[in-house]
Amino acid sequence: MTKKIYTSCTLDCPDGCGIIAHVDNGRVVKLEGHPDHEFTKGYLCAKTYRFPKRLYSPERQLHPLKRANGSIDSPWVRIGWDEALDLVADRIRRFKAETGSLSIMHYQRTGSWGVTKKLNHRFWNLLGGVTTPSGSLCSGAARAGQKLDFGIRLGHDPSDIVNSKLVLLWGRNPLATNLHLVPLLKTVSEQGGRVILVDPVKSESATICDRHVQPRVATDASFALALAKIVLEEGLEDKDFIERHTDGFAKFRTLVDSHSLQSLSDRCGLSIEDLRELAREYATTKPASIQLGWGLNKYKSSAEIFRCVDALAALCGQIGIPGGGVTHGYDTQRLFDKTIEASDRAEFHRAIPEPLLGRGLLEASDPPVRMMFVNGGNPVNQSPNSNLVAKALTQLDFVVVVDSFLTDTTDYAHIFLPTTTFLEEEDALVSWGHNILGGVNPAIDPVGESRSDLCIVQQLADRLGIGEEMAGTPREWLRRVMSPMEAKGVTVDALLDGPIRCPVAPLIPFADKKFPTRSGHFEFISEIEVEQRRDPAFPLTLVTNFSKKWLLSQMTEAEHPKLATVRVGADWAANHGIENGRQMRLRSAVGELVVEVQVDPRVGKEMVIMAVGTWMKRGGGVNILTEDIMTNFGEMAAYGETRVLLEPLEPALAAATRGVDLQMTA
Repeated sequence: MTKKIYTSCTLDCPDGCGIIAHVDNGRVVKLEGHPDHEFTKGYLCAKTYRFPKRLYSPERQLHPLKRANGSIDSPWVRIGWDEALDLVADRIRRFKAETGSLSIMHYQRTGSWGVTKKLNHRFWNLLGGVTTPSGSLCSGAARAGQKLDFGIRLGHDPSDIVNSKLVLLWGRNPLATNLHLVPLLKTVSEQGGRVILVDPVKSESATICDRHVQPRVATDASFALALAKIVLEEGLEDKDFIERHTDGFAKFRTLVDSHSLQSLSDRCGLSIEDLRELAREYATTKPASIQLGWGLNKYKSSAEIFRCVDALAALCGQIGIPGGGVTHGYDTQRLFDKTIEASDRAEFHRAIPEPLLGRGLLEASDPPVRMMFVNGGNPVNQSPNSNLVAKALTQLDFVVVVDSFLTDTTDYAHIFLPTTTFLEEEDALVSWGHNILGGVNPAIDPVGESRSDLCIVQQLADRLGIGEEMAGTPREWLRRVMSPMEAKGVTVDALLDGPIRCPVAPLIPFADKKFPTRSGHFEFISEIEVEQRRDPAFPLTLVTNFSKKWLLSQMTEAEHPKLATVRVGADWAANHGIENGRQMRLRSAVGELVVEVQVDPRVGKEMVIMAVGTWMKRGGGVNILTEDIMTNFGEMAAYGETRVLLEPLEPALAAATRGVDLQMTA
């Protein structure tokens, strides 16, 4: 008999779907959407529907592994859990004794948004504190910029978008990466509102929009300032909102006045007429919503770019009103009891900025980093300047990776510990893309010998003398971590029965016009450098985007393209004699890849676009090309600062590439 079990997808995606898992004889046979989930409304994205294939993939590793002779050049051999955990615990003791706990680095990313993953931090803090990453590979600049403006990054609830008469999808492609936003956008159109795509690429989402505005890549600040300048020149600003609820307007006006409209128009590649049309429409259509994507978050001045967009919204009085706002993501940390991480027990502290991971590991001293413990992440593949990160890992004495697959990072590991997926765990989900809390129930027992992250650190804790302080079932820990929610009436038991709306998340942030800033008002930006980075040797801006076929680097061999592909615009291709399907070398200041070029008229000028996540071991890995540059605020990886060159392959190399056996050799 088939059982139906409620759970939630904890993958790093804004939709955070509610799921009904169909289980037959202990095996997941199908996933479908939970019909009562307010946001995902009974259907899933293609990635989630396909997840059972990943769950049971023959590539999934189901047993602990170690290197045959201790060297990363030697093959993996299967070992038992006791041997694996004893080895890891022994190395932790040894490095702490010899060079101190800071010689160990704990690297954790967001491969799972399960609440219990926070307990990994507790484990390392209870051991006295280790080296950790700081900053972000995802949204650090956005958080930093919007915190300066609003006091907190806090978007409108997705359901509020139906109150909008105008929506600007600014660098956001929901048809590929945020599917459950699409019906809400269609409702706006059905009600007579307009949806406008603002993007240097005419993405799939252009098909659900009334208009596509295509600024030149990496010129969002100039574009936003141009719109603000027109609003001010034509007297379309909301004077009452500015006077009563903002701070720093005079300095912002000075910033706007320091640029001519013509210079801003030239930078962003849009005519003054087009800019005037959009500025007037946005300023005079209330309410109007701006939905920001992740493309704006990848430049050195990204925090300031977000601030310029926020300033445009404030200028027009679109803040704190139904159907308005500037929405990017949500602050989830306020929902947790942060004391469970035991940060007060960490006697030692050291952080390496994530965007500079390779450099930071190589330069760390007093003490140098000797061991790295990785869970929930694939730093070699996802970090800027991947080759430098890989080089840094080869210098370490001991690397442990907790994962389900042999990733690019596991190529540099000495121990592999197989972990469970969300379909095998009890947990909870607090999404960063909507305000519906999700329960995570195990649909099946762990496949093979895989164990949850919590189970792994608990068993290490037992070996290291802190077992009592890590002990507890997942549900007991969930009650502790989510005690602020329980105090508001949302019990963990109820959450595991079905999705529940977060009781403290506002539908309309700042509706009371109170902002947790220094002034208590919205605070305008007063300074930004708008010149785009240029390098004559590398004429194209590299844009990295998310694939709609896979999530970041989580794919199976069957899903992996035979050759990494990039897209360039038709004008660039014509001017440089590039034919569709041609193999070329894509080169930056730090690396190069052999790629197949797709000529795509939807791609804007002076840019090349490549999906994140293809494997380095399979000839992909876009971050081989990206430079390790950090944003001015938020310690965010400024991937978009990378400039690249497309150049021909030598004939012999092109022929050799066509004949390469691309079978994975893990």
